[in-house]
Amino acid sequence: MSKQQIRSFLKEFCTEVYDMPIHQLELIMDDHKCIKWYGKEYFIPETNLFGNDEKIYTHLVENFSL
Repeated sequence: MSKQQIRSFLKEFCTEVYDMPIHQLELIMDDHKCIKWYGKEYFIPETNLFGNDEKIYTHLVENFSL
């Protein structure tokens, strides 16, 4: 898979981590995975159906999970 495919996946399915209140962060972490890709952290929902992008999800979680 290419960097462009991963960037598209991140843009479509993920939320970039930013300075947020701790209670909001805890709520998101309940049903999301956190990854770090090229210096940025992202939340990926655990329950989303990614269709053809399932391989990208698996790759990111297995290799870039925090």
